Amino acid sequence: MNIRSAMLGLACVAGLMASGAQAANYKFATNTTADVGPGALIQEFADEVREKTDGRVKIKVFANGVLGSQTDYLQQIQKGVVDLGLVNSATLENIIPEFSVVNLPYMFRTLDEYGKVMGNADIQQMLFETAKDHRFVPLGFLSNGFRSLSLLKPVNKMADLKGMKIRTMSSETYVRMYTLFGAVPTPMAFGDTFPALQQGVIDGAGGSLSGLYDLNYGQATKYAARTEHTRLTDFIVVSDKFRNSLSDEDLKIVKDELNKISMKSLKVIDSAFAASEQKGVEKFGVTVVDVDKAPFMAAVQPMYDDAAKDPKKLKLLEKIFELEGRELK
Repeated sequence: MNIRSAMLGLACVAGLMASGAQAANYKFATNTTADVGPGALIQEFADEVREKTDGRVKIKVFANGVLGSQTDYLQQIQKGVVDLGLVNSATLENIIPEFSVVNLPYMFRTLDEYGKVMGNADIQQMLFETAKDHRFVPLGFLSNGFRSLSLLKPVNKMADLKGMKIRTMSSETYVRMYTLFGAVPTPMAFGDTFPALQQGVIDGAGGSLSGLYDLNYGQATKYAARTEHTRLTDFIVVSDKFRNSLSDEDLKIVKDELNKISMKSLKVIDSAFAASEQKGVEKFGVTVVDVDKAPFMAAVQPMYDDAAKDPKKLKLLEKIFELEGRELK
């Protein structure tokens, strides 16, 4: 081999090493299942980012809570140990009070209202900016359907909930909401909910009625009330370390792909959840009652009154109501 050939060979190796140095592997934590609903959209996002960055940004999804609860891995995101994660609005409100506005009962009455608000650039800016001082920032969201009630006994009207123990997340908003409904809110880890229903420790649980089938809740709960009291939002949050590690070009690709799955989730999640609900009804013989929502809406008005006393929350409330064509009382 002559000197010229040797130098060319070394140059090729150096080029390959430099190219490889630009590639990075990132961790995406979620407590959802890997292959359905939000989990499938997250994997689609990871695949698209890898392809469009020519492999420079490789995202490995850790599903089913293998990296801990949402609170656990959010702390790791803040430390830069985990790069991205799916964190719902109820968890985020414990850190950033303004997020409680999108958790207010009956803030979104239809899927159209939800899409119009969450897809609005001003709303996203108002929400996303609030996280800057917490070493993470939301860059996208996934629709997570309306939440109703899976129950051990029938509920035909709000008064029937009086004294019933209803599992809820550890969220001030959700605890107060169930209290105003007349129920006894019972904060409980997600993984403990099904055995608690089986054993009769609680009388019901809030969540998408897709859980009748997807989570086998229909085995224990033979009744459901379609209250559609809230619409939980899953935010895709990223660490400051992750953002700072990307070139402007790659960060734009990440943001663009997150926006695509955010908008796609509006179309696919509700239909998937409706199909799972129907499967649960058919498989387990669950009776679903469409309750009158007016008493529920009236019961939670004090929550709106209190939120309006906070200038930051009021600004967000007013913008949301403007988009929905509603008047803030």
